[in-house]
Amino acid sequence: MKKIFSRLTRNTSYLFLLLFVPATGFYLFHIGFSDLWSDEVYTKAMLEGSLPDFYEKFRNDLHPPLYYLGLRLFTTLFGINPITLRLFSVLGVLSTLLLGYFTGQRVFGKQGALYFCLMLISIPMLAVYSHQARMYTWAAFSVTGVFIYSYVFLTTGKNRDLALLLAFTVMAMYIHYYSMVAAFVANAFVFLYLLLTRNRNWLRHGISSLLAVLLFLPWIFMFIVQFKKVQHAFWAPEVNLQTILSCFTIPFTEQFWTTGYSTILMILMYCLMIFTFSGSFTKHFSEYRLVLWLSLAVFLGTLLVVLLISLFSQPILFSRYVVTMVPLLAVPPAVLFTVMKRKWLKMINMAVILFLGIRISLSTFRFSYGPYQQAVEYIATHYPEINKVLHLTEITAGPMVEYNGKSGLSHYWLKAEMSNVDAFPEIHQYTQPGEFLEPGETFCVVRFNNLELNTENLELVLSESEHLKTDTVFDNKVEYGNIIQVYLLKYSGK
Repeated sequence: MKKIFSRLTRNTSYLFLLLFVPATGFYLFHIGFSDLWSDEVYTKAMLEGSLPDFYEKFRNDLHPPLYYLGLRLFTTLFGINPITLRLFSVLGVLSTLLLGYFTGQRVFGKQGALYFCLMLISIPMLAVYSHQARMYTWAAFSVTGVFIYSYVFLTTGKNRDLALLLAFTVMAMYIHYYSMVAAFVANAFVFLYLLLTRNRNWLRHGISSLLAVLLFLPWIFMFIVQFKKVQHAFWAPEVNLQTILSCFTIPFTEQFWTTGYSTILMILMYCLMIFTFSGSFTKHFSEYRLVLWLSLAVFLGTLLVVLLISLFSQPILFSRYVVTMVPLLAVPPAVLFTVMKRKWLKMINMAVILFLGIRISLSTFRFSYGPYQQAVEYIATHYPEINKVLHLTEITAGPMVEYNGKSGLSHYWLKAEMSNVDAFPEIHQYTQPGEFLEPGETFCVVRFNNLELNTENLELVLSESEHLKTDTVFDNKVEYGNIIQVYLLKYSGK
């Protein structure tokens, strides 16, 4: 028995299989628990219509097209519903694990690649966004590929590795603009390193980088359209110390809150990172010095570029987008565990990190974004005289249209800057309440959990209406769920 166990532990492929199968079940757990929230419903709306319509929709979007193209193909094959929409994101995480193990062996060695995958599973942020029908996990996959092949090309100089670096770079450019910045920083690091070390491969890499730019040209017109839209209005907050710090804390915390578990994980992970980067100056870590500083340069460099854009142009720094390069935070602990000689200390640290990461992720899997379907059913059941619903924010607009069913409710919107409601033809848009309301007509306004957005529209409607009642719809999926407020009004006129 001991010999069998010894062979199994020496064969990292068996160990990876024992890791990958439970990880698949882990990422699928509670995948359909929450209603689709605003961004996910928007994703679903982007998939509808003909291909020319699909292209035109990007005028109101702020992302490149590759994720939507992949999801459109996936849902064409497997159907479109909340599970299949989110399943595509799960595939993004699982693909990152496969890439991290099989190609990561060229960076960390066989055991180190296993440690890298363990650390990826222990990052709650990856788990959180595996349950969202958005492009973030595939952006993380592309950045992981850019990082790995940047290092591999630096060490081998082979054309095949350069071609794969180019492929992942183009993928990153066409999935998310944060991953595009990360790819730019990684390639800049490679180019400068080759120049400084007088490596003749700088010319081949420079030509490859130029080719990546040329391959982005077909999208450049739409990129300019989206860039101008961001300049007009964007919902990211102004840059301050809190927004910067949140980019470093959110990878290891619950999505919207912090507990003792996430505090411990965050402190432990950053302590291990600081120790590892400090050790990179010693002979003990010399073999992994380049890969460590490459990971740090790409992560911090991406944030620095985005920070500069936010300070001198329009704020675009937002902690959610850190997920695009969060796999890089798994590199230092993976290197540390690869180098560490004391097996008992290594096992204790890995077990604690894995336990905390899974514990935090499971709590976020039980998070519900809002009682959208419940709110539609509640209004239709308790207030049958009402058939017009006015939305203050897109957070309720898209999802409640998605779950409208046979309720008979019509949904309305007063024009506000930078909304995605243009993607939903079912939402009737006006500039004044009197354009869709008659004097004496009863209607309701829905507001998400005291969210202070477009409050001027609420004040406008209240000033022209008789306030009958304020009701609330609680999310009964969880004990302390989100709340949708319902204002019952009778329109009086201007």
